[in-house]
Order: sequence, then structure tokens, then C-alpha cells
Amino acid sequence: MLQRRSFAIIAAILAVSLMSGIATAAPTVPGAIYGEFSAEKLPTQIQDVLQKAGVTDVKPADWFAGSIATLLDAGLLKADAGGKVNPQKKASVGETASIFARVLGLATKTDSDSVATASMVKAGLVAGEANVNADMSRLEVARLLAKALKVSPKAIANAADYPFKDFGLVSAEDRGLLKALYDLGIFKGYPDKSFGPNDILTKAQIAILVDRLLGSH
Repeated sequence: MLQRRSFAIIAAILAVSLMSGIATAAPTVPGAIYGEFSAEKLPTQIQDVLQKAGVTDVKPADWFAGSIATLLDAGLLKADAGGKVNPQKKASVGETASIFARVLGLATKTDSDSVATASMVKAGLVAGEANVNADMSRLEVARLLAKALKVSPKAIANAADYPFKDFGLVSAEDRGLLKALYDLGIFKGYPDKSFGPNDILTKAQIAILVDRLLGSH
């Protein structure tokens, strides 16, 4: 089993923060959503988890393998009947919401995507009219996390205060939220300093984000 912080403890912290309305700092989120291979997860450990889960489309040396293994080990992600987790597939609203619902303790590991999404809707983290099969943009995921972590937007007077170069692609309110998430180390953007608000996160990228929220690296 991979060495990681207690899933139940982190879920409880996030759930209490969500339900109490008390603002808290993001729990141990030291890096960006896109990150390097974690030295804390040895290839042999990752390979063991992947083999036990029957995963056939992730290799231990893949840059996202450690995070995929963490989610598999925690029961947040499962391979399909063919042994695939489709890490490069765009993450849908249902897939993303179901993972975060389990992290937040709002859904069980066995709940379907629709049930998990409904729990996120009830908590005010996903819009009621959300289509579970629709793509979920980076900006939508950022808004979800800002709500879940009770993040207050930062004041942005001009482009110089904003950490990303695509200043004009988001609203003033969203700029404040993205700045706050950037300062917490949750989102660092692309190498060219853009955020790409309309880009769709892949399952691998969602896995890395959740892995960091769980504090495993």
C-alpha cells in the first residue's frame, strides 16, 4: 500500500470546512495541479498497485502514475472491465464530481457518478442543471475547489496582480478566486504562464490535483 496521509482524516477536514462555513487554508497543497513524478512513490510500489487493480493503460514511469495509483489505492478510481482508467481522457462533470464527492465525504466509494454528482449539487458545489456527461473546464474545477475550501477571492486591481497571462479570458470575480488558489499552490498554470480557463482537465490531471489535496506529496 502506498504511504499517504489518512484519507478519512483529510476527507473529514474538508467536509467540516465545507459544511461549517469557516474559511481554512487548503490542507497541505504544496504544488501545482500539474507536477513531476513523486519521489515518495517508488516505481515498484506503483506497479504493485496498478497490477492489483488490473490497470493496463498506465505504466509506473508515466508522469501521472503515482497519482493514479494513489486514487486507485484509496478507492477513488477504478479500472473498467478492460483494465483501463483512460488517464488522458477528458474528465466529465460526473467523473470529476464523483471523485471530489468521495474526497469530501459527500458520497461513498460505491455511489454512481449520478448519485455523487447529486450530492455535490446538494452541497452547492455543482450546478443543479449539470450534465454528468459534459466536459468540465479548468475554470469550473477551480470554482468547485474554491467553494469546497471556502477560499476568499483576492483583490485584483490590474493584470500585474494576476498570476496568469490570459487576464482577459476570465471575469473579475474569477480572477480573484484563481489568484487565491494560485497563492495556495493549487493551480500554477501552464509553462507559458497561461491558465487556460476553457481547457478540459484529463483524468490524469484530476488525479494529480486530488493526490495533492490528500497531501500524499
